[in-house]
Amino acid sequence: MAQERDGLLRLLYVTIFLISTSFGAATFLLPVYAAELGASYVALGSMGAIGAGIYMVMTLVSGFLLDMFDRGRLYLVFSVTGAGVVLLFSAATSVRDLMMLRGLLGVVSAMFFTTANTLVADISPLEVLTRSIGRYNLSWIAGFIAGPFLGGLISERFGFPILFVIMAILIAVSCPVIWKGLVVKARAGNVSVRQGFDASALKGLWATYLMILPYGAALGVYMSILPGQMRALGIVPSVIGLMLTMTNGMRGVGFFNVERFVDWGERRSLRLASCLMCAALLILAFSRTIPSFIIPLVMFGLSGGILTPLIQNTIARSSPRHVLGMAMALNESMYGVTMFIGPLVGGILAEVFQPTTLYLSLAGLSLVILPLSFMSGVAESS
Repeated sequence: MAQERDGLLRLLYVTIFLISTSFGAATFLLPVYAAELGASYVALGSMGAIGAGIYMVMTLVSGFLLDMFDRGRLYLVFSVTGAGVVLLFSAATSVRDLMMLRGLLGVVSAMFFTTANTLVADISPLEVLTRSIGRYNLSWIAGFIAGPFLGGLISERFGFPILFVIMAILIAVSCPVIWKGLVVKARAGNVSVRQGFDASALKGLWATYLMILPYGAALGVYMSILPGQMRALGIVPSVIGLMLTMTNGMRGVGFFNVERFVDWGERRSLRLASCLMCAALLILAFSRTIPSFIIPLVMFGLSGGILTPLIQNTIARSSPRHVLGMAMALNESMYGVTMFIGPLVGGILAEVFQPTTLYLSLAGLSLVILPLSFMSGVAESS
């Protein structure tokens, strides 16, 4: 049974990498494409808000479905749908087109991440759950590293329509793997019995969920506004993709060392993440050149690499298996809430008061994690 579960997890990590590479390229380079089509800061923020708002709703829908139906089959359906949505981007010719398609990308992204996260926590034995969550995060962050970097090169060389065609094919390649590995080979007992949503099973996690809010707001701005801002400063897409790759690489460093951060003390590690995030945003407020973006992006990436798996670990360990779908959906939905508000309000702040005000505001917000870390369900030490 243990070997079978290990095999299922390895196949799952492969598909997560392939799909994340596609979604990473589409998500992070979409603002660059929009900026080239003449999008303003408000338009960039609105585009991010549209995607995040739909993401927020669809994570909850996905969580409900995951606690009612077969999770492997749903994962296959969501992946096929994702390939079709990314392919549609190749036909976009205006900012309005991109806004509508960004909403569809929010739908498939919510379905993908909620399902993948739930499957990992469901299949993994409890004694290696922290390690499995770390590997899950490494799988998708590897895709988010490869996606923007390769996407920047491809889009600069061949244009954005060709990029989206290639990324759609990449998702399509993962579908046979999902079918053979996670649908056909899956056996009874590898997933939990579905009992529907039980809200009482998640009591005591409110502070843990709230810690996502400051980071989600900053992440929304980082994904939706910052790439377009860098393009407006004259930085070419390939360099923007490289810097986003660097940031995601630092997130991967945090994911890889999640067990070390747990051993060091989860509350202590969360406080470190909060301080790193605050410092990064303060420096970003005054960054205007390529070298000036490097240090804050490294710090921001590392802060997210610490925060994300620690919160997931707490939620997964504190939630009964039969409500894992909704527990992980609420985790993703909290990102959706702030990644909706962050770009929408951030776009207006950047347009009216310049980007400096936006980043200074986010720096102050990031310190909210400090008191929440004392009220959450995380441990001071292992």
